[in-house]
Amino acid sequence: MRKEAFFEVLGGLDNDIVKGAETTMKKKLNWKVWGAMAACLALVCVFAVNSVFLNNNDNLISQGLADVAPMVYVNDTLYKQSDAQQGYPEQKDDFIYLGKIRDTVSEDSTPKENFQANDSIIGCKVYQYGEDIVVHINGAYWLYTKYDEPEVDWDNLTEQEKEQLDPTYTK
Repeated sequence: MRKEAFFEVLGGLDNDIVKGAETTMKKKLNWKVWGAMAACLALVCVFAVNSVFLNNNDNLISQGLADVAPMVYVNDTLYKQSDAQQGYPEQKDDFIYLGKIRDTVSEDSTPKENFQANDSIIGCKVYQYGEDIVVHINGAYWLYTKYDEPEVDWDNLTEQEKEQLDPTYTK
């Protein structure tokens, strides 16, 4: 077909048809795009569920996992951060100053020496507050309660679990 004939045919078209042809059609998403979006959403959900699960368990080592709640050892007593992560914005009159955190152990270990923590809070002040203690961390006073280790049935533990619970354990 000649160019001139083509333009003659176009000249005879109704304006509404030309305007309709100019509008762009929406491209439909194919199954690969929908599949990729669903996979991303599933990954986000898995990470969200895992993070909520891990943050709601204070002492996961008792369940066989190697993560321990923030703990402090003071005056021959082990304390862990309160389950509610309760804090106070300012010092109270009944806080009795005991000293400062002097040493740390790894986060998956339990402190065993006075003024030792399993969190990087060296230099933080420690106060007695009734039967509990309070640690001054980043401008807030965080409550730590006495930690009573759960009874462990050593006969039913694997060698690896025994080593996790007691670093001095030997086979």
